[in-house]
Amino acid sequence: MNDSVSVVIPLYNKEKYISRTLSSVLSQTYSKFECIIVDSSDDRSTETVKKFTDPRICHLVQEKRTYLPIARNIGVTAAKYNLVAFIDADDEWAPDHLEALVNLYSRFPKAGIFATPYIKLRLDGTEMTMMFAGIPKPPWEGYIKRYFHNSSRGDVPISSSSCAIRKDVFNEMNGFDESLIHGGEDHHLWGRVALKYPVAFTWKGPGIYHTEASGRMCNDIKPFIGDPLSQYLSKLLRNGSIPHDLENDINSYIKRREKTTWFSKITQHYSQESNNNFERMGTVRRLNIPYLSELITKLKEFFLSCYHSGFFNFSRKIWCKLHGWHVPKLEK
Repeated sequence: MNDSVSVVIPLYNKEKYISRTLSSVLSQTYSKFECIIVDSSDDRSTETVKKFTDPRICHLVQEKRTYLPIARNIGVTAAKYNLVAFIDADDEWAPDHLEALVNLYSRFPKAGIFATPYIKLRLDGTEMTMMFAGIPKPPWEGYIKRYFHNSSRGDVPISSSSCAIRKDVFNEMNGFDESLIHGGEDHHLWGRVALKYPVAFTWKGPGIYHTEASGRMCNDIKPFIGDPLSQYLSKLLRNGSIPHDLENDINSYIKRREKTTWFSKITQHYSQESNNNFERMGTVRRLNIPYLSELITKLKEFFLSCYHSGFFNFSRKIWCKLHGWHVPKLEK
């Protein structure tokens, strides 16, 4: 394994977490990498980064807030190497994460994306059961044969803190869509790549996704834009641009995503901003119901508590056992 890696970290106001993230990157068992931090913070994150003196760090300070897709594109443009790994500024890697990715890159060069599993930590710090459907159990590693089918049955096997991409493939896809500042730009890119290139996967070197970190986009009520990848795939289906052998898998993926975005639709229709603006949606006005915005916020908190509950985690374990899916765990 003689390949060097470019690591890209988009940073915006993560002063509580960036030290932990950087420490996990700098302590990797595979040391031939550069670490590009695209920093547009206005808290003390910048000062924290400056305390790290490792020469592998390239600290790019932006004058104003740079949204995730733009920040990641800036980082990849600056990258020296063809293998580019991503990690968010509040997540971590297992010590052998980069080693696992470089090994995949060497063994499966035709892949466009290289991924390890990721493990979400619940609000109480315990591990959430991840459902990586249809992927053979370890020690298997190789190409995921039915990426969209697997993603429709369980958790998407790629996250922005547990994968790497070939820079030539990234450039071919024109990078992350910079119009998607409200989220979904990462899965939008992974899906576009998966339509054309294999996805290589290994059970080694997981990423660690911290759901307890404040300010995560997934915890915010945002203007509803739907799932960008589903919208893109639906357009391709209508145009007849999807290979016939992928149509069923992609339709299954779209249906799954539609089921998981219903709450966003509600919050968009009945947000406080919508009530104040009272703008039209076609021929029907949005309802201006007192206290509905507060109720939606309470419902969101309730569903988040259910998502992080022990019962929900136990049910996921049972589901994985029934289907014979491997559940990754962090080594103690």
